[in-house]
Amino acid sequence: MASYILTINGTDRTNSVQNGTVRITDSIGSSATTLEFTLTNRKSSTVPGLDEEVIITHSGSTLFGGRIISVNPTQIGTMVVWDISCIDYTRDLDRNLVVENYQDMTDKEIIEDIIDNYCGGTGITYGSVVEGITISSITFGYMPPSECFTKMCALTGREWYIDYDKDIHYHIKTAESAPFNISGTEDYRRLRLRQDNSAVRNRVYVRGGTYLSDEVEIKQVADGEQTVFNLPEKPHEISVTEGVTAKTVGIKNIDSYDDYDYLVNYQEKYIETDVAPAADTVMTFAFKYDIPVLVAVEDKDSIEEYGQLEYVIFDKDIDTVDQARDRAVAELTDYADTVVSGTFETEETGWVAGQSLTVDLEDLEIDETFIVKSVVAKSIGGGNFVYTVSIVSSEMLGIIHFLISLLESDKNILDISSDEVVDEIKTYDGETFELTAGVPSVDLSSDVFKYDSNAEWDLAEWQT
Repeated sequence: MASYILTINGTDRTNSVQNGTVRITDSIGSSATTLEFTLTNRKSSTVPGLDEEVIITHSGSTLFGGRIISVNPTQIGTMVVWDISCIDYTRDLDRNLVVENYQDMTDKEIIEDIIDNYCGGTGITYGSVVEGITISSITFGYMPPSECFTKMCALTGREWYIDYDKDIHYHIKTAESAPFNISGTEDYRRLRLRQDNSAVRNRVYVRGGTYLSDEVEIKQVADGEQTVFNLPEKPHEISVTEGVTAKTVGIKNIDSYDDYDYLVNYQEKYIETDVAPAADTVMTFAFKYDIPVLVAVEDKDSIEEYGQLEYVIFDKDIDTVDQARDRAVAELTDYADTVVSGTFETEETGWVAGQSLTVDLEDLEIDETFIVKSVVAKSIGGGNFVYTVSIVSSEMLGIIHFLISLLESDKNILDISSDEVVDEIKTYDGETFELTAGVPSVDLSSDVFKYDSNAEWDLAEWQT
């Protein structure tokens, strides 16, 4: 009897699972855990259905819990086998999309509100949510709850996951230790390490988009005839003063001089009026203008070891200097030194993506801390599993975390109103409609028609 048990909708189907076909994949980040296996459909067995619940336990621990999302039958002679794909309880969590704007609420209160209002009937709980900070404002525009939680973590520096009891965990990031470190005596095999410095870079330029300057003032003396005044930059938030008198400013080709004293042409960098200011009047134009985001960051230790190796990043979505510096630092964190990654196999249980371990092997001249990037658990028969563990230098997470945070910060670029009305279209089975033949009836008014002095007459010819 296999030491692991696989149930589908509460029914034990372990004996129908083909040997060596169970594969559980757990990856770092917000990706859901997945399961794949092949089932032999015996005559007395029911056919597995989509969205049915699958749970795998092994030696008293739950290895997987989730829903079937794909079923592919194949006939082999007189036998039918089913290739089945599953996803963890994120499937239940993300059944509805969140449309909310939260203000001055704690992260815990926001998570609880989302679960209460968007996850009803799923059995999902929030007993392991630890309150962290108060968020002044955050908007979710038609986002699944899992993405909402990931976006919150990008703001708060915390992490979240849903366990196999459907309970949401949210807490400060912790570096959980792996089941063992590698020093040469542990129960592992096929350790492969890869060292690569082809991508080393130690001076990074980041050219982003633009940001607004501080307000500047440009002064010109009017000659009594001039109506067009050129500006050195494309102006934002411009104001105009004639001497000590403030003037109103509109937009060229949109507004008119009936409503504004001056009209500005942003693209052509000028402002004009229809009445020339008096000669010798001091004109003051105050405005802000676009400044390109451009920074350079270097790693001196890497430069001393490898010589200077420059690299440039173009990203118009980066619109602050601080964000550009963070992007450059993330690049240096990952690529200022030789990149080390690797894989190994083990039959020891307890491996989870995100764990930390040390590899200290004198023969390979390596003594570094690694992060478990992914874990693939594969059944090998007899109820046993082999775990293929992928590891990466802990420094390699810099660019991953930056890109995730940048992506999530741009997730809701739409301005979502709290009173939006959804135009809903629902489908019904054809059997729910019944058409009955008959003669339509029309209600005719018997009131006397009256002459209306405001009506328009003679729009058409009267028929005689």
